[in-house]
Amino acid sequence: MQDQARRITYGAMMVALFAILLAFTMYVPLLGVLTLLFIPLPITLYRLRYDRLSTLLVAACTWLITLLIGGLLSIPSAIVLSMVGFVIGDTVRTSKSKLYVFMATGLTLLVSLSVMYLGTVWFFKINPIDQLLQQFQAVQEEALTILTGMGNTTRDVERLVAESFTYYQTIVPSLFILSVFIAAYLFVMPILAIAERLRFEVPKFASFVTMRLPFMTLVVYVGLLLFSIFSQTEQGTTLYLMEANAILIFRFLFFLQGLALIYFALQTMKLPRIVNVLATMLALFLSPFTVLLGSLDVAINIRAWIGKDKRG
Repeated sequence: MQDQARRITYGAMMVALFAILLAFTMYVPLLGVLTLLFIPLPITLYRLRYDRLSTLLVAACTWLITLLIGGLLSIPSAIVLSMVGFVIGDTVRTSKSKLYVFMATGLTLLVSLSVMYLGTVWFFKINPIDQLLQQFQAVQEEALTILTGMGNTTRDVERLVAESFTYYQTIVPSLFILSVFIAAYLFVMPILAIAERLRFEVPKFASFVTMRLPFMTLVVYVGLLLFSIFSQTEQGTTLYLMEANAILIFRFLFFLQGLALIYFALQTMKLPRIVNVLATMLALFLSPFTVLLGSLDVAINIRAWIGKDKRG
């Protein structure tokens, strides 16, 4: 009976915490951006202590609280966030690696948001992607109007602008996927940090500077680049859609590889941590160079030469 009372009391505390974080997120503009990342925390903490069924019951209670705070339309978001908290807590409780926790959270977000998208299209007859593409079209027309007003418009310029906007419209799927996994990382890191401070045993990532993509990743990336150069795939086709999105995802991976190499070099030189921030900003500004650096590191293992020079 005492254990049952503790479960109920702790569950009520977690539901209250969920409600507070949700209210801040919905009604406090600036602070809400930060509190959004912590909304899954109460469900995670409850799962770290108790079984799955009890955690799902607590999650269901948070949905009822959400109905009172934000109305019916906010319940799908509450369901997604509570499921994120459940997955993080469940994977940590079952002693999975941190990479597994991150991937499971990312996939949960990806599936949940895809279902929400389909539900929005099905029930409300609203297509967010179509609206986004319409905004792209409006921006394109505005850009052409500005160029025309400046007297710089030519057929070549118009074609270049049209191709650029077509490309950005094409890579919407990969941008969505990358955004989802970045969001998953932003959820996982602070939640696990708080859980660790509360003395729960949480997994750890290997140091980012040790990141090394498989050589086969480079082979596939180079193959995609060569295919895109020699095939001259027509814009708007399914093949072009797949090709452009695949290349973007590989470029993001090699950007991370290049950034890890830069951090490794700075760590080897024992420079202050503030230099990492400046290096990150520079790496973003010179992203094509960072991607090339990451590709070379996978190909010839540049960090081995850096370490060798340092030992010498």
